Amino acid sequence: MNPTTPEAAMAAVLPAALELTTAYTAAGDDPSLYWEAMRRVLGESLDGVDPATAMAQLIFGLCALSGILLDQLAEQTGQDRAGLLAEIHRVYLTG
Repeated sequence: MNPTTPEAAMAAVLPAALELTTAYTAAGDDPSLYWEAMRRVLGESLDGVDPATAMAQLIFGLCALSGILLDQLAEQTGQDRAGLLAEIHRVYLTG
């Protein structure tokens, strides 16, 4: 990937990340939609012409989208990013 503009970079890395985020949001109480989308996106990344680049783009896209969403959440709640990350980790990763 060698995008020449910021828009080209976003177009290369965000679609899969947005699809996974949308599937997660739409899944509600049934996570099967999310896992189906995850398997498909990962499969497409690994089965493509350049799997290493595709996986790097997917990871980068998820990180970029997470950063954008985290900034928006921090702005909306008036909290700082570190505090939000700690709370998200506590609620969703450590139970």
